[in-house]
Amino acid sequence: AFPQTPEELEDVSDLEDEHDARSRTSIQTEGKTDRAKMTQLPEAEKEKIAEQVADFKKVKSKLDAEIEIWDDTSNDIIVLAKRMCVIMMEMTDFTRGRGPLKHTSDVINAAKVISESGSRMDVLARLIADQ
Repeated sequence: AFPQTPEELEDVSDLEDEHDARSRTSIQTEGKTDRAKMTQLPEAEKEKIAEQVADFKKVKSKLDAEIEIWDDTSNDIIVLAKRMCVIMMEMTDFTRGRGPLKHTSDVINAAKVISESGSRMDVLARLIADQ
């Protein structure tokens, strides 16, 4: 409930004053922060850290480039593989007398889709291998 009377309003302002005092004092921390410690390191240590950061950035850049390659092509391969797997499961179900495939012609068409998907997967895999 919201404060209604002048006394209730004073209680709320007292709480706000306490909160303000606490937050102001927490800003003034004792001891050194990590950033302050970094500025006081010897130059040799600073250079060593800078080299490590530069190496990290190079590796990260290579990783990002590799991820882009895999994002563009591997997802297609995964989608094709999953699709082929589902179709094969449907063909297996057909041999057991269940599933969406009802006729031999359905199984033949499913096999054609698997073949086409396999050909597409082959093309994508070769693209990746050539990079």
